[in-house]
Amino acid sequence: MKLVKSSDENNKHFYLPHHPVIKETSSTTKLRVVFDGSAKCSTGFSLNDSLCVGPVIQDELITLVLRFRKHQIALVADIAKMYRQILVHPDDTRFQRIYWRFSTQAPIQPYELQTVTYGLAPSSFLATRTLVQLATDEGKSYPLGGPALRKNVYMDDFIGGAETIEKAIQLRKELTELLARGGFVLRKWSSSRLEVLQGLDKDAIGTQSALHFHPNETIKTLGISWEPENDFLRFSSHVYETDQPTTKRSILSSIAKLFDPLGLIAPIIVKAKIMMQELWLLTCEWDEPVPESMSERWRKYYKQLPRISDYQVDRYAFLPNSVIQLHTFADASESAYGACTYARSEDNKGKVKVQLLASKSRVAPLKRLSLARLELCAAVLAAHLHNCIKTAIDLDVTKSYFWSDSAVTLQWLQSPPNVWKTFVANRVSEIQHFTHGDHWNHVSGKENPADLVSRGMLVEDFLKSRLWTHGPCWLSLPPNEWPISNPPNVAETNWK
Repeated sequence: MKLVKSSDENNKHFYLPHHPVIKETSSTTKLRVVFDGSAKCSTGFSLNDSLCVGPVIQDELITLVLRFRKHQIALVADIAKMYRQILVHPDDTRFQRIYWRFSTQAPIQPYELQTVTYGLAPSSFLATRTLVQLATDEGKSYPLGGPALRKNVYMDDFIGGAETIEKAIQLRKELTELLARGGFVLRKWSSSRLEVLQGLDKDAIGTQSALHFHPNETIKTLGISWEPENDFLRFSSHVYETDQPTTKRSILSSIAKLFDPLGLIAPIIVKAKIMMQELWLLTCEWDEPVPESMSERWRKYYKQLPRISDYQVDRYAFLPNSVIQLHTFADASESAYGACTYARSEDNKGKVKVQLLASKSRVAPLKRLSLARLELCAAVLAAHLHNCIKTAIDLDVTKSYFWSDSAVTLQWLQSPPNVWKTFVANRVSEIQHFTHGDHWNHVSGKENPADLVSRGMLVEDFLKSRLWTHGPCWLSLPPNEWPISNPPNVAETNWK
């Protein structure tokens, strides 16, 4: 920042309030300064009211985390003080003024911030757009680093990997050099293989030791916990014992802390979503205790949440040099509906691995729908989830299969949309568009893992479920041993 001259005070400008935010869990910056661009000035408007946010130019978070699961060797890092490395045009710095002093004895003086400022509406876009421009200008010289900078960076976090140690090392070096051309420094490097980190300064490594893994050490990347030593994704609930009364505010606050971009613990979270919907129907005030029946259910659920940390899932979801299939399941209950997709990979030795990739869930709408229509909504969700996953992982998927235990849904999908009424026709058309050429099959309810996400589970039951993480047992068998796909016939009167 630079000191404001008295002659500049006559120009239009804006002074930003600011305050400190302390984050004890941060391994690098414990205290950050946050600038309040949403503070109203004397006109009744804030700076953010007058600024354009900018378009989204990065892939969604779920896309980046899915790509993270396709590499044999994982590699993550983040950009040190990214916003501070990007200059704002001199004509605009007058809108980033603050009052500051460097000691309690010094006078308070006006300064202008010269770089992109945290707390302003377009800051995220400006920083991201700068990285995109850097990749465009300099990326041609870096065959691995250029595409990685475009596709595998979310805000200031790089999350990616490679198929061999040699390529992972080359990727790390190329990214370091490419970002250095824009004045950026990569730090907190971590990998599932320590060999990839050799040659780095100790301060640039994100694990506690550069020489060996600490037992059960996890690293936070894009909000998820990753254990590099065993290459697992893990979860934490951030649940703390409290004697406070159970209120709408406390329940919603606890639910909001359950972060799961891939839906890997969706059966647990959908249980909370169902309770959350019931809370809104109660119309109780934010800080008044909820009815005892709801409080009892919540306490039983909340008490089990710390055990989420016992759940782990392979970060690398495939087998090396394998044939890959995608299997997507859909199901609905009166409370919720959902879908989940599994990768089935088989190598040339006949070894098969089936692994949950991602899931999606929705609470059933308050306007009551028949179960058949909810099952159809689940099929729509399954079609979109499969399309998202297939696009994100960008691997050679030989075949995709879709499974539902709803005979009505399967019969709807066997006919062109125009023979059905509007609600069904629109959704059948959408499903057929996204799953064109892929066959829908019938699976029994007991073998349908999407049944778990449509009904919800307590943590204790979830941890015992093999079906959720690895799908039905027959998926590991040859295709000729899979269930017969013909659904039972359903009377037309039951289709409404």
